Amino acid sequence: MFEDFTGKIIWSADNIRLRDLLAIIKGDFPRDSVAIKLDRLFLTKYGLRSIAEIQNLGVPVFADAKIIEIPSKVQEIAQMHLKYRPWMLNIMAGACNNGITPSQPGNLTADELYQFADICRSAGTKSCVVTVLTSKTPELSQQEFNRSALDQVMYYSEFAFECGITDIVCSPIEAIRVRTLGSIDINTPGVRLPDSSKDDQARVMTPATALANGATRLVIGRDLSRDGKFQENFAKIMANIEGGT
Repeated sequence: MFEDFTGKIIWSADNIRLRDLLAIIKGDFPRDSVAIKLDRLFLTKYGLRSIAEIQNLGVPVFADAKIIEIPSKVQEIAQMHLKYRPWMLNIMAGACNNGITPSQPGNLTADELYQFADICRSAGTKSCVVTVLTSKTPELSQQEFNRSALDQVMYYSEFAFECGITDIVCSPIEAIRVRTLGSIDINTPGVRLPDSSKDDQARVMTPATALANGATRLVIGRDLSRDGKFQENFAKIMANIEGGT
């Protein structure tokens, strides 16, 4: 349905009511250039049907489900979302990794991440893996993974790439390394205009720098929705991108 979407911006539409979101889309919203990310809280509160309700208005939906479950439940949860054909659906990188990759003889369907990529492909949905959350500081990443955020992102990304995943979520700081893997789309939260607060993000860059660093799309929340002035804020973001700063 949205295979031809080439927009660079994904709006992280957090902490908003469904009726308000629909009103925004129908009003001053750059629907031809911006996709919408719906987080797990939104999808739980308003139901998975909201995916179709928004996409019927001509806006691609990134279902930010962040699926993380025991392997026997992952595929069932994914199928529940895929019933509504989101443009993109994500899963946590560590949710399914049992160390068996498609390259190992006889194990093409042994790994849950490979199966997730396969059922998304069959549904016409982009399969996405979340690596290391951009809210994690370098110190916390080192403590949690016993390696740097960059090394952990690359570990997850290499595995996802081999399993046929189409998209990665990582910070713009790691995007330049992930880009070396080849043909995989990189979606980067942690994007802020130069004069904006970092808020809850730890590893951030400006829109222009993130794209220059290899990002395919920018996941942006407050800087796009601030004061409800979507067209004005979108213009500021695009000016930053075009200005290259």
